[in-house]
Amino acid sequence: MKYVETKELDAEQLLNLYTAVGWGAYSNNPEDLVPMVRNCWYVYAAFDEDALVGLARVVGDGFSVAYIQDLLVLPDYQRQGIGRELMNRVLTRISEAKIRQTYLTTDSAAANQHVIDFYLSLGFKNVDGYECTTLAQFTF
Repeated sequence: MKYVETKELDAEQLLNLYTAVGWGAYSNNPEDLVPMVRNCWYVYAAFDEDALVGLARVVGDGFSVAYIQDLLVLPDYQRQGIGRELMNRVLTRISEAKIRQTYLTTDSAAANQHVIDFYLSLGFKNVDGYECTTLAQFTF
């Protein structure tokens, strides 16, 4: 497995990755994928040979706040440590930049508990205990 910091990723491989994990909100607008990645603060990709098999994408200002927007791994490559390695690399970069706040959002459904546990194992905490409320506005 090869891990690369890059914002230059192939549109077809990006579409394959987002489609394979079922993220239709992204794959329904394939023309947005390349600029979406290119305009991030930080992107780490995992390759098996020349095939894109994983991606971690961070948006933010590079100084005070980072939002881990996406962590994706092709289904056939999941549970092999690729997501953890991508997250470790992203979190190292965030730490080196001395960013004060790092956020991510994931589904809260019971079927997603393994994903929540994964992020908890990386040091993330539920913000409920910090008297915080995260609000969102969606456009579909």
